[in-house]
Amino acid sequence: MEQNSQIFLSLRFAAIVLVLGVWMCEGLFDREELKKSCKPWERFGCTSGSPGCGEKECGVEHTSDICTADCKIGCWCRGNLYRRKRDNKCVPKHECLL
Repeated sequence: MEQNSQIFLSLRFAAIVLVLGVWMCEGLFDREELKKSCKPWERFGCTSGSPGCGEKECGVEHTSDICTADCKIGCWCRGNLYRRKRDNKCVPKHECLL
């Protein structure tokens, strides 16, 4: 009886590990697809979700005094480029109003 119980626990543990492994791999594939979708002026990465802490946006004051440690994964404007809402492109600040 004790041996059957150990086998059952081992099988249950293996099933949990298998499910977690599949779940993790699905996340990696989604991440790779997202990474491939980034435009040349964007970089793939993680940024804080706090307002004013992540990507620079046209018309939004960029403040970084208090930023949370959460991670939003995606394609973000590189360097000193700003996200223009009208067409979702990354542009230099002087092109924000164009």
